[in-house]
Amino acid sequence: YLSGVVLTPEVLDLLSNALESTHFKTFSLTMNNLGRDGIKFALEYFQNNTILEYFCLDHNQITHEDDVHRLCEIVKEHPSIDMLNLVGCCGEGINGYNMLCSIMTSGESKLKRIEFTSNDISTGGSTFVSDFLATNPILEDLELYDNRLDDKDAHSIAIALRKNTNLQYINFEDNLLTDVGWKALRKAVFDDSSLNTAAESNHTCFIYYTEDERLECEINGDTETYDSFERKAARGKKIYSVLSSRNRE
Repeated sequence: YLSGVVLTPEVLDLLSNALESTHFKTFSLTMNNLGRDGIKFALEYFQNNTILEYFCLDHNQITHEDDVHRLCEIVKEHPSIDMLNLVGCCGEGINGYNMLCSIMTSGESKLKRIEFTSNDISTGGSTFVSDFLATNPILEDLELYDNRLDDKDAHSIAIALRKNTNLQYINFEDNLLTDVGWKALRKAVFDDSSLNTAAESNHTCFIYYTEDERLECEINGDTETYDSFERKAARGKKIYSVLSSRNRE
């Protein structure tokens, strides 16, 4: 882990030599002002380290499409990678949404966690992400905090969640969602129209809403106990919430 340390060309050379025969399962660079040479160094290590499971470039901006393409090719061919942290990585000239779509395609059969916060993602009406989630890939955690997703995106992803049994966490906080978008997402994981719809909701995925813990519980189907989310108990809590609501009426 190297956080907040500026990696000069001289330091990069030293690191390249030191890491040539040293392999870690985690490689994390955060706010290092890498520049093009630093990005190339990181990608080179990623490609040559066959046991790497977690690769992080948190707030180290990629500014060349060639580097995006190389990253995707490495992900596609890598034997061990299953987690990517690309928070704040889209620099000038890089389309965050296109990059996310490429990452998803490349890592379709291997990535379990994608952190893509603060990358100015706007879908422009495209449904690639929701279509991808509807295929039920192995992805378990999708972090899309602080982007420009809107109610239409939330609606299409909510529909996809009805077909997805693998995604365990998704974060839409600090996007452009209004109550309409949040209600669509809530309905996917807790449709309280009836006992049957509650029972048939998605009981695997947890939707983050950390600004209001009580509302977060309600979005995820717990309107009575407000306990921490337990996947095994989710279906029962949702049914209990519907029954309790009817009794109060």
